[in-house]
Order: sequence, then C-alpha cells, then structure tokens
Amino acid sequence: MFIAVFQVSACAQGAVLVIIDGMGSSYLNSHVATYASGAAIKPISLKSFDRATAQYQLKVPVPATEYGHAVIVTGYSKASQETLTYYHATIFDALEDDGYLALGILENGDSKEMLGELDAAVHNKNESIYKPDIEFLSTDQNVPADIAYMMESHARLGESKAGKDPYKHYIEYNEWAVGFATDVVRYMGERHPGQNYVLIVNAGGLDSAGHSFGYDGYRAVLTGLDDAMGGLVDACEETGTILMVTGDHGMSFPDQGKKGSHSAPDVASRNESVLVPLLIYPNTTMISGGVYGQECLAPTLLSLLDEPNTLSVCDGEPIPIKDRPALYSKMDTGEQAKPSSHTWMAYAAVAGISATGICIALSLAQMRK
Repeated sequence: MFIAVFQVSACAQGAVLVIIDGMGSSYLNSHVATYASGAAIKPISLKSFDRATAQYQLKVPVPATEYGHAVIVTGYSKASQETLTYYHATIFDALEDDGYLALGILENGDSKEMLGELDAAVHNKNESIYKPDIEFLSTDQNVPADIAYMMESHARLGESKAGKDPYKHYIEYNEWAVGFATDVVRYMGERHPGQNYVLIVNAGGLDSAGHSFGYDGYRAVLTGLDDAMGGLVDACEETGTILMVTGDHGMSFPDQGKKGSHSAPDVASRNESVLVPLLIYPNTTMISGGVYGQECLAPTLLSLLDEPNTLSVCDGEPIPIKDRPALYSKMDTGEQAKPSSHTWMAYAAVAGISATGICIALSLAQMRK
C-alpha cells in the first residue's frame, strides 16, 4: 500500500449536467451503428464533443426518458420518478448539504418529482417545439433574487411554423436550452463566484427529430447543436465549471428514411437504444474510456466535485476518472472537511483496488497530533 499527501486547491464552483434527449453513443465518431436492417450508418463527428477530457459509454437500464432521468440523478439502476421523492435520494439532496443551489433548464424530463428537487427551474410545460409554453418555477426562498430574476426574464422561445428546412426549429429548440445554460454559467461566474451550484439541462429536440424524421433528421439536429455546445464548453472552461454531457437513452432506426424509436420491444435491447455517451470537461487529469452503467453517473459527478456519496438508494459506483482517489471524512465538529490553504488531502492509492471517489480530508492541525 502506498499513501501520499498532496496539497490541493478548492473544488470547482459548480457543475452543469446536459442531457441531450435521445442521444445514443453508437452514432458518435469512433463507434459503430447500424440500422435494424443491418445496414451501416455513417457516424457523426462534433468538434465540441472532441474537446471532452474524458469519454465513456453508459448502458441505460430502461431506454425511456422518465426512467433515464431518474437513474441519472439518483444513481439507482431501478429508479423511477417516485424514487426522486425518497429521503436523500438525488444528487441535489447530496449537494444541498454543502450549500449548492439546484437549478434546471428542462425542455423534457420535467416531471413534478424532478421539478420538486430543484430550487429554481425553467421548463416547457407542453414539450411542444412549435408552440412552447415556458414557465419559471422556484421552490426555495433562499435562491438569490437576482439569479431568480435572470432565469425568469431570460429570452423565451416563441411560436414557430414548419418551413422549407424541416430541421431548423428542432436545432433552434436545442440551441435555446444550451445557450440559456451558457448564460447561467457566465452569470454565476461573474455575479456569484462564491456560490456552489449544479445546473441540469435537458435539450429535447434530438429525440423529437429522430421520432419524426428518421436518421437524416437525427443527424442534422445533433450536428446543428455543435456551435452552441462549443460556447457552453468555453464558458465552463473559463469559469472552472465541470461539464458533463450525456443522453437519457439512445435511438434505433429500422432503415434509411424510417422513423426512430427506442422503447418498443423490437429495439429496446439494441445497442443503439441503450448505449449513451458520457462526456466530461473538467480542468483536471482524467482517465478515459470504457462502458459503465447509467447509475454510475451520479456518484461520478459527486466524486468530481469532491463531495461524498451520501445518496440513499444509489447502487452505482464512481467511474475511476481521477488519477488519485479522494476520501472524505467528517471533522470532530460534525462538518465535512473542505480543502483550503490550511487543509491537506490524504490520497491513498491501493494496488489492484479501485477506490476512486472516496477521500479522507484531514486538517493540518489534526495531522500534527
């Protein structure tokens, strides 16, 4: 066993979790996808995705939006929307213990249970791309008034009509959610640099395009999101914010020109339906590659934020991303130890054992005892 002690800087101010509805990893560059007929599908390459520090694939237990979102935020492979209401079940519950604000921009995945977990959120009440009904909600009086005002007054999506380009409004729909997230990240960095927060975003246009237009529309809408995603990556890098990008489920296509689906019995077990990407953009050394369960996302997020996994129903394990594990303990006062100029972190690397995500924080004074 080897134990080394390192001085570390404070953790990132916050994290942004972008869920691109219906985005399967099989279609992304370096992976292989086929139509259900067996014909090969040309992969999609996005510059913004290539900038990720680490890239993984996650296997979803159930390829459906409501289940995917529940698994993502609870780390529980059998989660349903009801699971979000359990005691200390979500990442928002775990991060609230350390003063994080829970914010949301949800075009889909906005169940009453999910909205109830967020301190402030903007969501599309009817999930319509052409006639969206955007609403701001706040469940916590402790949300700073200017943050609530910024989110409530942000430019809304207006009504639109189908035109010559059938994919345009689906692309703009996604761009609105990602652009809104970019504005929130910059606002928090400039106006509230000391406020920890987690922002969950659902971009709903890709799933709708796959269902409506088949792979050609799916490809066009995902490719059309590249510039907006690049802007979000820039904002997160500039503010030291962790960015995670994933899908709630994938999408399968029977053949060229045929509409897509993901939960029907004949496609629900296909890799195209159940494998989604996990792209991570932190400013740290990363270990990349591999396939994990979707339930591993929540504990991985907590690990990246150097927060202990206190999720009550989680059965996922943090992906071994860091080159060293981080182990937390409680101080004598009962408060969680946090890194600072007077705090040292003890990292243990045990050969043959993956302990990523577990970290012991000891004060310098305690180490001298």
